[in-house]
Amino acid sequence: MKRLLLLILILAVPVLGVFVAYRTLPYYTYEQVIKGKWSHEIFKLSRWDQKFLTPGPQLGTIELKNDFPGLWREFHLRDVVVPLPTGHPMFRTIPIIKIVDPEREPEMGVLFQGPTGREIARLYLLKSGSWNDQLEKQKFFQLPLVRRELKKKTPEEVWHDLFRSKIEGWDLPFPVMAYNLYLLHLRASILPVGFIDYGPLEDEGMAYVEIASKNKDYRTEIVFSFERGLLLSYLLITERNNVDSDEIRTRVLKGISFRTSDKMISPIVYKEFKQLTFNRQTDQEGMLYLFSAWSHQMENVEMLKEMVYFMERGQKNGPQLKPLYRYIYDRYKKTFTTRDVGLEEDDPEIRLQRQIELEASAERQKLQEKPKEVPKVVPITPRDRMDEFLRKAREEKLQQGKRKRDKIIVH
Repeated sequence: MKRLLLLILILAVPVLGVFVAYRTLPYYTYEQVIKGKWSHEIFKLSRWDQKFLTPGPQLGTIELKNDFPGLWREFHLRDVVVPLPTGHPMFRTIPIIKIVDPEREPEMGVLFQGPTGREIARLYLLKSGSWNDQLEKQKFFQLPLVRRELKKKTPEEVWHDLFRSKIEGWDLPFPVMAYNLYLLHLRASILPVGFIDYGPLEDEGMAYVEIASKNKDYRTEIVFSFERGLLLSYLLITERNNVDSDEIRTRVLKGISFRTSDKMISPIVYKEFKQLTFNRQTDQEGMLYLFSAWSHQMENVEMLKEMVYFMERGQKNGPQLKPLYRYIYDRYKKTFTTRDVGLEEDDPEIRLQRQIELEASAERQKLQEKPKEVPKVVPITPRDRMDEFLRKAREEKLQQGKRKRDKIIVH
């Protein structure tokens, strides 16, 4: 009997060990993964960061002032509609347009200056696109059981949890563990290297990722907005502890929306621009209309010429002209300048090119102006004067004879 019990124990120990290992191995592996200590071809993160596990706090916005509400207007720039100040006494807008990669569309955005001309905010438009669930990126997600559980979540639910749910513990149901690993993978994929924090914003579907700023007095955020399966993103730089900068941040966060770009939008916006008064056309408001129209037809050189032409005829438009000159020169090796506006250009290339174009324009204008022909004065001799006197005398005598014949009455 004792031998039988001993044999049963000998056989039971390894069976029990296998059972325990089978039950605990997934939990142990899960715990090692969320600690960044386990990686395998079935599940491998591109990189590890402790902050992947815990999102930051929800950030809010300030209450907007009612001052000058009519001096903000929505402009359709590429794939977004964004509220921007027009004729606002406190803010001035400057276009951001720069070639980063010749094979891609230029970097676009808007720079905001305060009443003193100091930069207080920047908005950069990033590429928008459709939501990608990335289920094919990990072999673990392709397991039938795992894939079935993950497919139960809608894109809206995943996006909500991506910036709100905390990943923790190992004493969890298998579906929860699988979903947490999915969120972990998405965070490692979406969050940029060196990010500081991330979390939700007040409005549903919106989230932020704070990244390091070159200037510690400014805050740099990548803002995401998930709407109807589309992911809109933009970079927002605002000055800390500045109420004007906070107002711009709030207006952008609350007012920006996704709208597909279309070439047919360009002539519509241009028509609205032509209906403005000349003073408004040559101010920052006119620049924003033309900037918006050009953003839907970036190959339209004439629109760039229009921007330069009207900005050069406005007052104190140097800050708006400089980025235009730079972009046009980098792309076309010209500036399309038409007037010497007394701009102190820091870039010697731009300064030289503008001078060349202005001199060439002046030369063409000079050639087009035909000199007026001065009628030749023929000197009159005494014989000429006598002949002219005799001619007039004969004509007068003929006229007198004609008048006498007209008076004869025939009965």
